[in-house]
Amino acid sequence: MAKEYDDETIDFWERFPRTFFDKFAKLVHGKVLDVGSGPGRDGLLLKEKGLEVICLDASEAMVKLCEEKGLQSIIGDFTSMPCDDNSFDGAWAYTSLLHIPKVDVSKAFNEIRRILKDRGILSLGLIEGDTEEYRESSGVNMPRWFSFYKKEEIEQLLAQHGFEILYFEQFQPRSKNYLNFIARKQ
Repeated sequence: MAKEYDDETIDFWERFPRTFFDKFAKLVHGKVLDVGSGPGRDGLLLKEKGLEVICLDASEAMVKLCEEKGLQSIIGDFTSMPCDDNSFDGAWAYTSLLHIPKVDVSKAFNEIRRILKDRGILSLGLIEGDTEEYRESSGVNMPRWFSFYKKEEIEQLLAQHGFEILYFEQFQPRSKNYLNFIARKQ
């Protein structure tokens, strides 16, 4: 369903506020890992901002879509990224970490911290809620895992993993409230 997802979400940043996106792009100079890149929607926009983007996704179909768009892409898991320590200036994890169970999210934060350079910038977008479940979304008729978070829960995770919050915003395009954080590795 990679192509269907790509078609459904291609205009996300045209429909919703870009403040968060633009702020991240201004803070980061250099190399960015798009963690859970999907079909490369955000990777392309980050590349247009002059950043060197490497897309990481666990789906071979998503990696192929990224490559077809001219993006450097690698297959990898959030909890064991095939990247060197301290090799990225930024990590973009927009609505990707919500696809892993909360019991495993610390592993993903540890990996992001590992691959970021000192004072590297993390962009994190999650959806507000308090449930974990398989559900359908974005016009994709195949259930995927979703973990929803409270704002305080995310703040605690960032602090616990050594990140200082630099910026927060939220917006509610429909029924879901998006919680967007930009944080710096301490």
